[in-house]
Amino acid sequence: MGDGPLNISCDWQQTLQQRPQKNIPVGYLLDIKGLGRDDSAFPKSTSNFYTPFEGTPNYKGVEITKVGAKNAIRCVGLITGLQWEGGKLDPIDFSVLISPENKPDFTGVTNTELKKLTFWMCEWDSAKGQWYEKCFPLGAESGQGTPDTLVGRINQKGSEVMFHVQEPEPVGVTDIKFCRLDFQVIPDKKNLCNFHFGHNAEGKDVYGWGYQEGSAK
Repeated sequence: MGDGPLNISCDWQQTLQQRPQKNIPVGYLLDIKGLGRDDSAFPKSTSNFYTPFEGTPNYKGVEITKVGAKNAIRCVGLITGLQWEGGKLDPIDFSVLISPENKPDFTGVTNTELKKLTFWMCEWDSAKGQWYEKCFPLGAESGQGTPDTLVGRINQKGSEVMFHVQEPEPVGVTDIKFCRLDFQVIPDKKNLCNFHFGHNAEGKDVYGWGYQEGSAK
């Protein structure tokens, strides 16, 4: 079992157009449930985005399909950054680009319960000449929570829920509009979560996050 911290910046533009391989991860927010929303209707929409990854991922939460000659992943948004200081109770910060269609669902969040968060990142290993899985939630260990999923709460500081969505705007050199979503997740003291973290195509660690009441862990 390894320890953090994690500070991952992602090349979201790789999901819109295939570009030469670079040593910059590509990340996808696959699904999110909770926040007092109706699980069957939230979030409102998902979209297909390209992925440069080849092969079959180990993470069960991601499914790669063919769109023409290219690989694609259906997801809620594109991760631009993930930060975690490494402590079991430290918050995890996500920065994501989401569709403007989903902005109403992500606006005015006051319920901090996070029932499900799944995400997946891959990165190019130039030494091996292949893409590998960079980071994803392994979920619980020994039946102490939900497998393959991060479960916790959105952090709250006073009356401010740390879940902010901005107005739609063009990003990068494209005219495609996204809304930037920034949110901060903390453990709920009921569910533990491990994370897969790949250093390269061969080296990997498992990082533990969360604290369960009544447990020495």
